[in-house]
This record gives sequence, structure tokens and C-alpha cells, in this order.
Amino acid sequence: MKKIILCCLGVFLLSSCTVSNFSNQQTETENVADQEASASPILEKLDPKIPIPNGLDVVNLFFNLINERRIDEAVGMMSAQNTNNDSSKQAWGVHFNAIKSIKVIDIEPANPDSWTASYQTYKATLEAYVSSETANAPIPYYGWEDNPNIRWVVLVKEGDFWKIDTLATSP
Repeated sequence: MKKIILCCLGVFLLSSCTVSNFSNQQTETENVADQEASASPILEKLDPKIPIPNGLDVVNLFFNLINERRIDEAVGMMSAQNTNNDSSKQAWGVHFNAIKSIKVIDIEPANPDSWTASYQTYKATLEAYVSSETANAPIPYYGWEDNPNIRWVVLVKEGDFWKIDTLATSP
């Protein structure tokens, strides 16, 4: 999480050096205000002077929130398709609460040739430990197996923000 904030801060400082006139700064301020109006709960807490996270940052932040037991914020980073009602949100919350710990080992772009302005896919290599109480669930351990675990994470753009749309075990 600290790495993401530091990375974003570095990008912000570099971009601030290139802004040359007041009208550009005013446009940026207006864009930040528009972004804040449609932000997810976790992104609403970010300093408006720090650039909005890119897809790679979103995937990393998502798994870090789950590891930090900030489940409501992680669910808030999911697409409207996944969280269109309280029942769906609760189901994701149960799934993420069953994860005792999760660590991102690697995240890499997947099939970047198929990306669009509103669709991206990443391959995440994760180290996950799930509660043994989920062994008898309909999908034992919610599909998490011996490490490492690979997840294909599809992001979709909703408004100005990338949201987690799919967590899959294959592309």
C-alpha cells in the first residue's frame, strides 16, 4: 500500500513539474472534482492531488485491502455487475473474509492486444491462505489451492475508475 502511494506521489511530482500554465492546472482541478464525485469508497479517501491509480495499481490495492482485512473497501472496488445488490456484496464479503492472508507475488498485463479504453486483464500470482472452515464449502476453500495461486483479473472502467470485474482461475 505504501509503495502504491509513494509511486503515485512520484508520478504526481513529475507531472506537476510539467504543468506550465494556470489553465492546465484549473482543468486538472475540475477533472479531480469530477472524479471524486464518482469514486469508489477507497478512492474517495485519496488526496485529490495524487493521480488516480492505473490498472496495475488497482489490482495490487485490491488484494492488499483483502490482506489488511478491509473487506468492505475491497468489495467497493468491484464492478457494479458484481455488487448490484446487498446479497452479492455479502457473498463477496464472506469469500474475502475466509482469506486469512493474501500476498501479491507478481502482477503482469495479460493479453494487452485485447485491451480497450474500458477493459484490461492482468495475471496475478498470489500466495493465499484460506480458513480451514471452508474445506466443506460447495467450492472447497473458495477455489484457493496450494501456493502459488494464479488469478486472471479483468478490470472494467466505470466512470473514471477501474473496477474489478472478474477473478478467474484461467484466462
